[in-house]
Amino acid sequence: MKTLLLPSLLLVGVSALAQSAIYQGLPVIKAHALRADYRLGREWVNGNWRIAPEASPDVLTLSLHAAKETVVFRTDQDSVRYTLKPGDVQRFYVRLDDGRYALTELRATAFAAEPLRFERPRPATPYAFRYETGPGNAYLAQLREQYHLDAVVQGAADDTERALRLLHWVHQRWRHDGSNEPAKKDAISILEEAQTGKQFRCVEYGIVATACLNAYGLKSRVLGLKTRDVETTESGAGHVLLETWLPDRQKWAMLDGQWDVMPVLRGTPLNAVEFQQAIARNYQDLEIRSLSGASKMGYVGWIAPYLYYMDVKFDNREGLGLERARVGDKVSLMLVPAGAKEPTIFQVKNPINYCLYTRSLAAFYAKPE
Repeated sequence: MKTLLLPSLLLVGVSALAQSAIYQGLPVIKAHALRADYRLGREWVNGNWRIAPEASPDVLTLSLHAAKETVVFRTDQDSVRYTLKPGDVQRFYVRLDDGRYALTELRATAFAAEPLRFERPRPATPYAFRYETGPGNAYLAQLREQYHLDAVVQGAADDTERALRLLHWVHQRWRHDGSNEPAKKDAISILEEAQTGKQFRCVEYGIVATACLNAYGLKSRVLGLKTRDVETTESGAGHVLLETWLPDRQKWAMLDGQWDVMPVLRGTPLNAVEFQQAIARNYQDLEIRSLSGASKMGYVGWIAPYLYYMDVKFDNREGLGLERARVGDKVSLMLVPAGAKEPTIFQVKNPINYCLYTRSLAAFYAKPE
C-alpha cells in the first residue's frame, strides 16, 4: 500500500505548490518541454498533448465516463489536479522557460455516442479504386530496403501482427506536431526529413504507414476523418489515419499512426465505421490494441467526434510521378451518414471540391481487387 500512496501524496504536494503561483488570476505550472501528459480517472495519456502558447485558450476536451472524474495535467516539471463533472471548465497557465505563458483550458463533457446509420445496398456501378497489385513496385522495394523493414515484421504470426508492428515502427519515427508539413509528401521523403529531427502531422503518419503496409502486400489507403461540424468550425475538424485490407481476415481494419492504435472488438479488427458503432454500442468490450500502450479512454474520447465523415482516394498506388486515376474529375470518395448534409467546405473557408459522395457502406468498403 505504501508504494501506491507515496506517488499520490507527492502529486498532491506538487499540485499545491504549482497552484501557489498565479498569473492573471489563474494558477501557473512550469514546463521545460512542450509535451505534456494527462490522466483521466486511472488512465494516463502520455505525450500526446502539445503545449501551445499561440493558442488562447488551448482547449483539451475530456469525455467523462462517470459523474465526476479526477483529472491530472502533468508537464516535465509540474502538475495540476482537478475533480471535474460534465460541463465543468478549468483554466490555468503553463509557463515555459522562454517566459511565454500557455493559457490551457480543461473542458469536461459527458461521453455520449450515437451509432451512425448508412445505406447498405451496392451502387449500380461500383467505384473504380486502384491499389497496389504485387511485388514489382521499385519505390516500395526501396522503402523496405532503405529502412530495413524486413526486420520489423520478422516472425509476425499473422497480418494483424504484421500491420501493428509496421504501424508502431512508423509511430516511433517522430513526435506529432500538428503545425509542421514536409517539403515533399511521399513516404521516403518524409522519413528522410524525420531523420533530421523534423516532426509532422497526423497526415504524414497516415502517408508513411500506408506505404509501409503496401510494401508488404497489405493493400492500404489513407483515410481522412471529418467532424459533423466540419463546415463551421475554424480548426480541429479533421484527422488522418489509414485502413488496411487484412487478407487472412478478409476485411478492412483501421489503424492510427499518430496514436499507434488498432481498434478491436472481441478479437476482430474494426474498420472506421465499425469502430464508431462499437464505441456507441459495445464500449466495454472494445479493445484499443497498441504496442505503445495507448489509453483506451483517452483515445476513444479524442477520436469519437472525428468518426463522422470519411474519405479515401480512388487511386491508392505508391510511387512518384504517377498520373493519378480519377472518377470523373474527382480524386476521392466521401462516405456520408444517412440524413447528413454533404459537406462542401472544410473549416469555414476551404472548398471540398475533390470528392464524390456516397452513403453506401458496400461502395466504400468494397474488397480491393
